[in-house]
Amino acid sequence: MKTMSDPQDAAETLLQTFEHILQENMQGIPILNNKLQVQTLGFQIYDGRIIGIIITPWLMNLIMLPNEEDDWSELELGKKMPIKFPSTRYKFMVNEIDGIGKCKTHSLYSPMREFNSQEHAVKVAQDFLNDLIVEREPTVEELVDEDLLGRIMRGEEIDVNLDEFAVIEPIKQPIETQATSDIKETVASSPVSTTTSATASQKMSQTMSRRDLIRGKFLRS
Repeated sequence: MKTMSDPQDAAETLLQTFEHILQENMQGIPILNNKLQVQTLGFQIYDGRIIGIIITPWLMNLIMLPNEEDDWSELELGKKMPIKFPSTRYKFMVNEIDGIGKCKTHSLYSPMREFNSQEHAVKVAQDFLNDLIVEREPTVEELVDEDLLGRIMRGEEIDVNLDEFAVIEPIKQPIETQATSDIKETVASSPVSTTTSATASQKMSQTMSRRDLIRGKFLRS
């Protein structure tokens, strides 16, 4: 697919793509929050690439699209990588979406059951965007993390557990109550009719990875 360079065109394409996923692949799935609809928000150019938020009844993601100079064709699907913003670093995952191609996504919320309205979801997304590219003083934990990562890159000897050097991600604040990201638990606890439950169980017989969840591909035979 041709690289998109206009944020509004990208937002419209993503809106249509996820509307199609909702209508064709997601009907009858218990994790849907039927109070929500597909919406794109805040698409803009940041550091030469298009970024923005996609809100759906099943997830909210920050999406980054490649620019004309990027070649993401060889990036491994599911690979996670840190991307630095003025506010902090975030882990993005390499995804591929029908009609969009390779992109990088950072999950903000999934599932979306704690949002009580579309306005509620939009406000949370907008608050995140407002803070995303605003510079702030790093926390003590982040300063320590940056220092240790630098020592590793320089090959210096360190006497600590390397597992401690994972990229620090901000703790997501609960919307109203603490939401679980365990999709299986959500499906098991969702009140649905016998017919809907049987259909959903059959559709969800395949394991749902986060990569497949965003594309709705876990429903395909």
